Amino acid sequence: MDISVLGLPQSGKSTFLKSLIKFNESQGLPEICTLKINDDRLIEVGKLLGHNKLSYPEISFKEVNILSIKNKTTELKEIESIQNSYGLLLVIRCFDKNHSNQILTDIDEIITELIFSDTIIIENIIERRKNNTKGKTKQELENINAEIRLLETLKSHLEKGQPLNSYKLPKTELKKLSGYNLITLKPIFVLLNYDQDKSIIESNGDITKIKNKYFYPSKLEMELSELSENEAKEFRQSLNIEPRQDYKVLKSLFEAMGKIIFITAGEEEIKGWEINKGDNSLTAASKIHSDISKGFIRAEVIEYNTFIELGSWNSCKKEGKVKGNGKEYIVNDGDIINFLHS
Repeated sequence: MDISVLGLPQSGKSTFLKSLIKFNESQGLPEICTLKINDDRLIEVGKLLGHNKLSYPEISFKEVNILSIKNKTTELKEIESIQNSYGLLLVIRCFDKNHSNQILTDIDEIITELIFSDTIIIENIIERRKNNTKGKTKQELENINAEIRLLETLKSHLEKGQPLNSYKLPKTELKKLSGYNLITLKPIFVLLNYDQDKSIIESNGDITKIKNKYFYPSKLEMELSELSENEAKEFRQSLNIEPRQDYKVLKSLFEAMGKIIFITAGEEEIKGWEINKGDNSLTAASKIHSDISKGFIRAEVIEYNTFIELGSWNSCKKEGKVKGNGKEYIVNDGDIINFLHS
């Protein structure tokens, strides 16, 4: 899953990314930072099955520079980079009281830039459609006109200063728009980047208006990442700092993007697979291999906590806890699945 990291100047975008990786000053920050979602559930399943070859889902981050809408200077390549990502992470500076008081203003400034970009994208699509009517059949022309009407409705919404994810669209219409990569249709996650005192942000009542947010001290976490594991642990304990903030922010982001993990527990590997919340077992099977989905017979499913409690596939079978499900079964987060196929 690819995520664009956006923020105003000096918001701490690079510091956030450095806090997540073993940053090497001599090599610099890579253009794309890829991290594993080190889900503890895979470790626990591995312990029960007696092997530790684990494979985790990954998130790739790319820092994207967007400049003020007033200057209209955000480069096309940056816009295209955002378009090609699955979702957006907004890094918002909350280093002191002044920053805390303008959290919503900073978010609005970024969203306004993205709205402006979407408006241009839609205008270009409309122009191309209008210039591509020669030699079309009556039905094709009707389809083009219907598409243009939809795009003009969305453009009108954007011109009111509203992102497209605030416009209620039927699933059929959303599917039509999927190929356009419109930016403000993408899921958004807000990282409230504070220094050390989270209470400065928490005292601001406006933050209750922000959905999918996470409080994260990027600078502190970056400094802790430079210490050994034992040193970092001791430091956290001495200052009563929560452990594993990096994992928690990644997991929160993962969930905000509408993603869940299902697990396959083979003889050679325990693997976590990323799918969308609400996906069925046939879609999950296709994530592993197209041959499995084509020859799908059924999905044998054990709920994660049940597997941990009983300790093995055989024990779960004896207790009648292995459920055979068809193609339309909606996969739950943490499901352990064995796919039977021809």
